[in-house]
Amino acid sequence: GKQRLVTAYSGERVLEKGETLYFNFEFLITPFRMLDTEKHWKNRYYHRFEPIDLIKDRGANTINVHHATEINPFINYPFLTPEKMKRYIDEAHTKEMKVKIYYTVRELTNRAAELFALRSLGDEILSYGPGGGYSWLQEHLGDDYIAGWFVPDLRDAAVINSGVSRWHNYYLEGLDWLAENIGIDGLYIDDVAFDRTVMKRVRKILERNRPDPLIDLHSANQFNPRDGYANSSNLYLEHFPYIDRLWFGEYFDYNESPDFWMVEVSGIPFGLMGEMLQDGGNPWRGMLYGMTSRLPWAGDPTSLWNLWDEFGIERSRMIGYWVEQCPVKTDHTKILATVYQRENQVLISLASWADKDVDVQLDINWESLGMTEEESVLMAPLIPDFQESASFAPDQKIPVPKGKGWLLSLKIQ
Repeated sequence: GKQRLVTAYSGERVLEKGETLYFNFEFLITPFRMLDTEKHWKNRYYHRFEPIDLIKDRGANTINVHHATEINPFINYPFLTPEKMKRYIDEAHTKEMKVKIYYTVRELTNRAAELFALRSLGDEILSYGPGGGYSWLQEHLGDDYIAGWFVPDLRDAAVINSGVSRWHNYYLEGLDWLAENIGIDGLYIDDVAFDRTVMKRVRKILERNRPDPLIDLHSANQFNPRDGYANSSNLYLEHFPYIDRLWFGEYFDYNESPDFWMVEVSGIPFGLMGEMLQDGGNPWRGMLYGMTSRLPWAGDPTSLWNLWDEFGIERSRMIGYWVEQCPVKTDHTKILATVYQRENQVLISLASWADKDVDVQLDINWESLGMTEEESVLMAPLIPDFQESASFAPDQKIPVPKGKGWLLSLKIQ
């Protein structure tokens, strides 16, 4: 009826007499929001600091400015070159583009003006640790710190923050100042180093100061002994309601199953969409979930972007292979199909997990599509570095190479 049973298994263990075990959990009801595919198609990321016109010419409209760049040189302290940052952002805004910056609290540059004041607070703000690292840190901080990220050319030597502290209030005030005075349009967050409450405050600050702000979250694969075998989605799930896009995939294995893609990479079950990272991902499998690589960090999605624009994908309805009523299916369990539906035409994404090249037959629900087989044509448009052009009859067997797929256009003649 209205009840659901959830079984959670913690693994075998031996309990000693008098021992107490704690099983801490929280319920997060998902999806957190409806998918906004139109927003996803329209916001095209460029993950590098380069001239605005160059980026615009590549087809991107949302720029992520990392640290160790001219306008954001020092990690998590974007306050030493505000004039340069504002000029860059103002230019982007005149060309209807957004600029987001790398800015968080996991570690702090040695260039921070407040460093020695923070040091005087013991381990409240800066973690105690073995010291070492860059010579400046050893000379000025002595010991009892943890050395973090280091950029030799800039002599930017970070130290690690402790847990949630008063520094988070300082961070939020800095974010408020940046959004109001410099005009940043959001944040690029490289793993989350603060709690859900701080993330909610981040979201409120950005929405108060900027129109349609954006937050994207990147995470490397946390499923390893050092990180406690913590899947990235599970680790950061409580933050998902307040961010706009995922960029999971560093050290991820894109040969894993479709279920892995769905739950651990795509964000779709939680009302989010994402992009691929490691080695550019797999473009054919990525399109099943509306994902591409991120320009220019790993891979080049511009050919796919061009096809999206020709098709008008922002006006389409995305119907994934996981939907029981998906109007296009295949006769092979390891060849999956996602449909992007518009009136009188659809884009069909096919991707293979089969262990060899196979030929598949499409099972098309013509009535659901509002089309007929007799008046429709099926073809593969030319997409550089993705597929050659080809034409097929709707009832024809389609060859699908191992680990690849197709983007097929089906429309009324």
